[in-house]
Amino acid sequence: MAPPAAETLQPNPNDNRTLRRSGKATPNRSKIRAYSVCRIPSPWTPADSSTDPERESKLLRLMQSAIRRFDNSRLGRRFLSRLRDPQIQARFRELTASCSQIQIVAYGIGSIESDDEISRLQVSLALRLNEELGATAAGPIEVFDPVLSAAECAVLASLGCTVITYNECCRREATTPTIFYMPYCDAELYENLLRANWKPEMLRRMVVLGNSFGAYDWFVKVMGSAAHRVSWRNLLGIRRYVLEVKMEDWCNTRVLKENEDEIEIFKGVLNMSWHFFELDSDTDLDSLSNEFVGKLFLFFLN
Repeated sequence: MAPPAAETLQPNPNDNRTLRRSGKATPNRSKIRAYSVCRIPSPWTPADSSTDPERESKLLRLMQSAIRRFDNSRLGRRFLSRLRDPQIQARFRELTASCSQIQIVAYGIGSIESDDEISRLQVSLALRLNEELGATAAGPIEVFDPVLSAAECAVLASLGCTVITYNECCRREATTPTIFYMPYCDAELYENLLRANWKPEMLRRMVVLGNSFGAYDWFVKVMGSAAHRVSWRNLLGIRRYVLEVKMEDWCNTRVLKENEDEIEIFKGVLNMSWHFFELDSDTDLDSLSNEFVGKLFLFFLN
């Protein structure tokens, strides 16, 4: 099977959200970075274990307000309507050809208790995505971020989510059809996910909703180093077998004009891409890795 033609992307080099988890998440930057360099999956419990009913009640109201804001926004409704696009629906049908249900795993959702609303809107999007899947949804959304507190875990559970109690370092194997929702995670986390699923049959069972792989490729070509090519070798190599569909077309003048009052906050939610893996069962993925091993050798020689 010939690799699909990749969409031409022109990411904004000044938009740090292309390469970082969230442009407004600086208070948790050190924690997020610790998650990014996670190498060994291990049991996890919240660092903040306090459980205050009043705090949880306030946080639940904040989440309910964010869900209403998402539901009542034009961009939120556009997201749900774009999910019904024939191109995306066709890929979902292929995904469920062997198993009728799809699991959503959400990594890096951030702190839903933070001052800005981005993380709460990210969770709102995941909840609505799970609802949109309807009968094909495998069950509750599984969520994880090492910055979550016990209070946040309790609120997420009350919204129907399952909080993962093991820091998987994004190394979950796609044994069943899975949508990995990874809003603005660092590149290393996408690399971890791909390495854990570096077989054609496993990649075909998964979809990644997150940072544009094309934007990472653009970054490496324009500003990256040999070290980037080595540490992101699977992320860059697999792109030739990925169909990338942007969640929202921010270059569309009509979209910008009609949604001017919502753009700033919702860019933190909808500035992502769907990634569908299209490759044959006999695709030689090892050759992709070897290509970057050679570049690693040349890097150290120089």
